[in-house]
Amino acid sequence: MKIKEMNEALQWLRDKYAVKADGTLTATAPDFIGAGAELKLADGMVAKLLPWRQERRFVELKKLVDGKTLEDVSTLRFAAMSAEKSLEQLLYRELDLCAWLGESPIVSAFAVTNGKTANVIVKLADDKSCSIECSAALPAGTGEMDRHEIIARRGVACDRTVDTQVPQSSIYQFTRDGEKRYTDTDTELFGFSADEITLIRAAFEVLQHPELAEIWNEADAKLTEITRAALESEKNGKPAIFAEEK
Repeated sequence: MKIKEMNEALQWLRDKYAVKADGTLTATAPDFIGAGAELKLADGMVAKLLPWRQERRFVELKKLVDGKTLEDVSTLRFAAMSAEKSLEQLLYRELDLCAWLGESPIVSAFAVTNGKTANVIVKLADDKSCSIECSAALPAGTGEMDRHEIIARRGVACDRTVDTQVPQSSIYQFTRDGEKRYTDTDTELFGFSADEITLIRAAFEVLQHPELAEIWNEADAKLTEITRAALESEKNGKPAIFAEEK
């Protein structure tokens, strides 16, 4: 992760849009299960980042829920697979997306695990059901794959096109040295990976709206607790409960 270049891009955005708040991106500890960087604000406060909330496909799904294009959402079906991220890191993000896109806090979770894979059933406070499939067992060098589907009484939405199993790239280059893929998702942040772009955007969002720092820090603490309790739930043979169910 290019922390120095990411901070230069963050400061460029800050100057361009005349944002007064200032901060610096720093790498998180190796054992941290959330995002790979956090934002240290000028006043010394450290803000945990939830960068996927700035990713365009999830923002668009959120709009469909907020705008009631999807009426009476009942089920969220998520899957995430990676060769580089741990099972905890994958589940941390998916659990946050459950609560954020489902617009309701998580009250229980039960996981069945097998080494680097897990199937998790989650219940939200308003009785929505979520199913999450996670795998940290992809072969080395394989790109990350995921899929997020929201099912409602009227309408179904997904961040992948129909029948798509593998994420598509914008440009494919086939050469004698092998295949290369290119996907630019941000017109202001060329040259960064998708993960780096969302981290920069998340940090910039906190600089624009400093109240987010406390909100995201609280969300991080809760997500860390839920993630670890969910993965331990199999040992007890019953769901981990986080709040009184309605």
